[in-house]
Amino acid sequence: MRDDDPAAVPFDPERDLRLERQMAVPPEAVWRCWTEPELICRWFTPKPVETVRAEMVAAPGGAFTTVMRIPDQGEMEGTGCVLVAQPARRLVWTSALAPGFRPVPPPEPGAFVFSADVRMRAIEGGCAYEVIVRHLAPEDAQAHEAMGFTTGWGTAAAQLEEVARGL
Repeated sequence: MRDDDPAAVPFDPERDLRLERQMAVPPEAVWRCWTEPELICRWFTPKPVETVRAEMVAAPGGAFTTVMRIPDQGEMEGTGCVLVAQPARRLVWTSALAPGFRPVPPPEPGAFVFSADVRMRAIEGGCAYEVIVRHLAPEDAQAHEAMGFTTGWGTAAAQLEEVARGL
């Protein structure tokens, strides 16, 4: 396998979470939704949470930052680092590094870091969309799932498809 082959990193069912969808939009539209800040703000968080600001530098070492407004909790900023950027094919980013591949401090107790591997490929009628979110330990994956990974990321994927249809 080549180093850039998505199959080169096996799925670990104890530490990884997966979301798969078939979307009736081309991979190029999905890529735009992931890499254009104004589009990210339209789909990234399930309602009633809002993404009020986003930054994406779709290149290795680039920033991926979102600011989410959570009702009754205020704003929460998340900053990560892009690891892989293959237009209309694959975007990998991590919360374990800051932009420029700078290490981040260890997470607070009960928090976790992860890497998201977003894959898209053309299929008849649209796009096969897959996100694998990798965690350090099984308990981190379990905590992410308990926070609502499947529902939240699934709702966000539906919102992404809706935004992509309008492009």
